Amino acid sequence: MLRQRQVAPAVLSVHTEPIPRNPTELYLDLMKKVLTRALMARGMERHTIQPRGLKSRLVDQVNRLAGRFGLELVRLAPSRAEDYLESGHEAENRVEDAETMLGTRQLDHMQRCILDVVERNVPGDLLEAGVWRGGMTIFMRAALKAYGIGDRKVWVADSFAGLPAIDGRQETFAWQSGDMAVSLDTVRSNFARYGLLDESVEFLKGFFSETLRDGPIKRLAILRVDADLYGSTMDVLRNLYPVLSAGGYAIFDDYQNLPDCRRAVDEFRGDQGITEEIRRIDARAVYWQKQS
Repeated sequence: MLRQRQVAPAVLSVHTEPIPRNPTELYLDLMKKVLTRALMARGMERHTIQPRGLKSRLVDQVNRLAGRFGLELVRLAPSRAEDYLESGHEAENRVEDAETMLGTRQLDHMQRCILDVVERNVPGDLLEAGVWRGGMTIFMRAALKAYGIGDRKVWVADSFAGLPAIDGRQETFAWQSGDMAVSLDTVRSNFARYGLLDESVEFLKGFFSETLRDGPIKRLAILRVDADLYGSTMDVLRNLYPVLSAGGYAIFDDYQNLPDCRRAVDEFRGDQGITEEIRRIDARAVYWQKQS
């Protein structure tokens, strides 16, 4: 199909009761559906074709010719709102330009965690380590602003240059250095598009091994880790878990699907004597609430 080319401009989660449907919650519900693009799900979604080998060269040739007429060769895939409940890292039928690959279940869970730490006065800021296009941190800022919370920051920690050099002694997944790269300018622009780029958002640029040891983070109420690698996950835990307040939440995006991440978390828990129950959020993510 040719399309008009567009110029780029187990244990369930904490608190399972429904979130009240007042204007604040309706705004946050809309944010979830827009950040994931669940709101835009149509019967058939158009996707860029990314074949390999000879097919790739053929598609490139066709698209170069079609591009002269403002067209592009694409494939069609059925897309429903239900496809956006779970994380869609490998989904081939979700809208491509979303600010997050997460599903709405993880965003629901984050909202409940934020409400809980605010209601119980758990001290500290919110941080995500590994942000991709920034969707989860944008939602964190949206939630704080919607609830009128002005004394907590959202920390956006990432290299903004993709994954670091891969240590083959530690990593078993076929990652490459630079995978998942999204520039700082792009993430800042994504915050600005939602009217959420302000003094309460702090960007921490660099590899975790370099930025977290003597970094500016003093106290956290929510620590979300989406670091992909064993080494990067361990860097985050060693440097930031000690500043996570009692009653705060430690959240791990890829615990159930990336063995290297799971190994890092399990080893850290064993070394530190952490016994809090690990609870499931969706098919990928887990969390626990720090007790002491």
